[in-house]
Order: sequence, then C-alpha cells, then structure tokens
Amino acid sequence: MKKIRHTLIILFCFLGIVTSYAQAAFPTITVNLNYPQYQRLKLDGGYVYIEGAGMKGIILYRASENVYLAYERACPYDSYESAVQVDGSTLFMVDQTCKSTFNFSDGQPTGGPAQRPLIQYRIELSETTLKISDEVVN
Repeated sequence: MKKIRHTLIILFCFLGIVTSYAQAAFPTITVNLNYPQYQRLKLDGGYVYIEGAGMKGIILYRASENVYLAYERACPYDSYESAVQVDGSTLFMVDQTCKSTFNFSDGQPTGGPAQRPLIQYRIELSETTLKISDEVVN
C-alpha cells in the first residue's frame, strides 16, 4: 500500500496535479526534555532527530527556552531521495542529495532547487514536555 501511495504522489507531482505537500500521518509524539536522549535540547540551537514519524523523520530544534520547532526531514524538492539533516555548522539544514538548504526559523529554502519550505509540525510545550502532532503549521 505504501509503494502505491508513493507512486501515485510521484505521478501526480509529475503531471502537476498535486500542489500541496505530501504528508504522513503519525500519532502524537511526547518528548520529555529531562530524558538523556534530549540533552541537546537544553541549549538554544540544540537539535535531535526523531525517527519513525512523518515521511523521513523529524528534526526537533530548540530556538529558545520556550520555542521549539519540528520539521519534516523529507525535502520538498526530492522527498523520496534522501533526508534533510542539520549541517555540520549547525547553522542551517541541508539535503545532501539536491543541495537545498533551509533556515531554522521557518524552514524556508535559502539555496538549491527547493522552492517550498520544509513541512513544520505543531508543537505544544508544557513545562518539560513537548507534544508533536502531525498537524502542519506552515
């Protein structure tokens, strides 16, 4: 079923039928910021990868003490080729296959062939717990 869905999305994109993002539904993800695997999120500019959600996983990024951002790792230019990752400089995100780059503030492309921003998912913060839903905010 998954192969059929991906084939149809690629076909529709090729034909110019789809104008919105392809998106994978996933159950709400709960992140306890006190857990050791999320220590990087204690500092501004920290990030972690969350596997098994979305199409290619999620980049969870801390912009400030009360602002966390969750981006789909599937590149809007070539979502089936590779996953977007945080550049070694940690200043931006990059798809190593098509060389598109994206900023952390809103996921907008800053270079390469991508014309659309990364999908951004809704986050709710309550004390030391984040809840990431599959609701798209951009």
